[in-house]
Amino acid sequence: MGEIGIPRREFLYDIDFWEVDCINKGYRKRLRLTNQLLAECTFATIFTMRDPKGKTVQDLFPHIFDDEDEDDAQDHLTEEDRKELQQLIDNYNNKGGKE
Repeated sequence: MGEIGIPRREFLYDIDFWEVDCINKGYRKRLRLTNQLLAECTFATIFTMRDPKGKTVQDLFPHIFDDEDEDDAQDHLTEEDRKELQQLIDNYNNKGGKE
């Protein structure tokens, strides 16, 4: 079993990309509060050590507070691109990783 409760081979070769993407997004969402708390602690440390010049936590760590659901709205790969990438992966795997 892998870290996420799915056997490694299944995660790498058997499940589709959209499933992997959903699994990764789910784990990122689980860690969102932890990351925000770490950003708050870091900001407090910066604030006590030097003047942040009117900056907020969101200014220092914008990626932590971004809404990750916006990324779901746009699909980065077309179905044709996915098939082409899958074919390249299959060809590479059939050669045993040797070019």
